Amino acid sequence: MRELPQALTSESIAQRNREESQQPQVFFDDFAKSVTLYRDDDIWVIDKPHGLLSVDGKELKVSLQSRLLKADPNVKLIHRLDMDTSGIIIFARNSESQSHISKQFIDRIPSKEYQAVVWGTTPQQGEVDVPVRYDPPQKPKHIVDMDWNKRAYTKYETLHHELRQGNPVSRVALYPITGRSHQLRVHMLHIGHVMLGDPIYAQDVLDGKPYQLSPRLCLHARKLRLKHPNNGVWLEWESDVPF
Repeated sequence: MRELPQALTSESIAQRNREESQQPQVFFDDFAKSVTLYRDDDIWVIDKPHGLLSVDGKELKVSLQSRLLKADPNVKLIHRLDMDTSGIIIFARNSESQSHISKQFIDRIPSKEYQAVVWGTTPQQGEVDVPVRYDPPQKPKHIVDMDWNKRAYTKYETLHHELRQGNPVSRVALYPITGRSHQLRVHMLHIGHVMLGDPIYAQDVLDGKPYQLSPRLCLHARKLRLKHPNNGVWLEWESDVPF
């Protein structure tokens, strides 16, 4: 049976930070090479591993960005993926590209596709259009709040249904139209289809069965399509789903 995740103690965080700071340069160079999908003078497209922060936290200083900065000091953040989510994330390599692509995200120009495995039998397709906000009393959880003034909108389609340990589950493609934090996870939970292996949202659902069905959160950023910041050419990248 999968054990419940343990909160990192100050001692374990300090140990991880210390180990990371002692890694040789070759470690960071090899890491950067292993996660690179595409790189040119303006952008760097990465296949982020599951279980790694996108950027340093307040205490834990082990993240995708900090490792990439060791390989290239010019790396600039554009967007993030949750620590538990794997898949495609794009960084800029100069300020002009950072501004250009950030504006694309604001204008909802990029096309994003995620894939997830969720509890239950989902409809063939659908959409979820309910606001999602951070809920401080339940840190780090987010919740649906119909009075919240920021829209959160997701479309989805079912790829197939299956049984896992006798339980019905569904593999779905998710298309976030907006980009709120935890949007996809909360939206699927809201319609009764929590993501398998989710350490934040699946433990309290159905006696934790959805959490036990996977060793990791079954959410992966599978595809990203946007305009190159320099020449305007449409580019698209895909990443194999690891679950």
